[in-house]
Amino acid sequence: MEEGRKTKARWITVAAAFLAFMGIGIVDPILPVIAKSIGATHWQVEMLFTAYILTMAVMMIPVGLVVNRIGDKQMMVAGLGLVTIFSLLCGFASTIPQLSLFRAGWGLGNATFFATAMTLLIALTPQASTAVGLYEAAIGLGMAGGPLVGGLLGQHSWRYPFIGTSVLIFIAFLLVTFFVYDPNKGKPKKAVGLQEMRRLLSFPPFLKGAVGGMLYYYGFFVVLAYSPLIIGLSAIQIGLVFFGWGLCLAYGSAVLAHQLEKQYEPREILPYGLLMFAALLLFLVVAKPTWLMVTLIILSGLVSGLNNALFTSYVMETSPYERGVTSGTYNFVRWLGAAIAPVLSGIIGHTISSKAPFMVAMALALIAFLFLSWRKRKTA
Repeated sequence: MEEGRKTKARWITVAAAFLAFMGIGIVDPILPVIAKSIGATHWQVEMLFTAYILTMAVMMIPVGLVVNRIGDKQMMVAGLGLVTIFSLLCGFASTIPQLSLFRAGWGLGNATFFATAMTLLIALTPQASTAVGLYEAAIGLGMAGGPLVGGLLGQHSWRYPFIGTSVLIFIAFLLVTFFVYDPNKGKPKKAVGLQEMRRLLSFPPFLKGAVGGMLYYYGFFVVLAYSPLIIGLSAIQIGLVFFGWGLCLAYGSAVLAHQLEKQYEPREILPYGLLMFAALLLFLVVAKPTWLMVTLIILSGLVSGLNNALFTSYVMETSPYERGVTSGTYNFVRWLGAAIAPVLSGIIGHTISSKAPFMVAMALALIAFLFLSWRKRKTA
């Protein structure tokens, strides 16, 4: 009976994570439409990503501090409730400042959800590596489904994807509320404070993984958030492109990474994954035909899925602290890189050239490669 409850709760948590991650990519196909409808520049419309991700990153810290007092399930439910409200408000916004404000509220809800979903999933799963694989698969499939839903609904109105997401997240809210339980509820937990997070950030193996993840996630979100503005496709076409990208992302994180981790340590594979990602970004700089850019974007999903899972496994394995502290601190650092990427890419693309943001992302990916490679040589 207990195992059956855990299995049901585990799959509902995965489904909720899938729906929550749809919210990140659902804006992708409708960015050009929003810019045209509201009269916004590229960097202004990119604020929809930056406001969302920056709020999510900053709020990871306070969420990590209070989660042990409130409980994983309660925090997840609160997060899903906030996302339901703010995604609906986005559907009725009329200006970029309003949309950015409501996306920031959406980011607050997702911070509350993301900081607890993986730790709860690990508690509900026999092996931590299996939980990480399920979580990363939910990320990939959610990011595949988000653009597809955004493209299908966005071809009628840019407001429909936001309203549709609100409905889906409300369903997840109900499922988690009534069918998910926290197996750690009632068990004593060590109080977490800023001191533990500061110590974790000064722990060299974790710091290198987190900073490497931050540099990598900058490039990840250049591909996800900036490339839809310059490939010159319709909403449904962009949705299909990133649907393919998301499927590759899911395969890379849930299947390819898991297979490689059976034979190698994450720190051994990560430098090569970062090199492949940098190479794809370089190809995006020089590629001219639309079909070639589309192919490169989709292929980048496979490498990104691999890197996402490897970074998560790396920091979780190297941290000497409990998973809630590790997850919250790592998410704070890596999402900072993701938050800067969209709006800065819009500015760079406008002032220098449309391909310059990919060059910046490639340079940061190479720095991350050197960072991780240096650690490998030092410990060899």
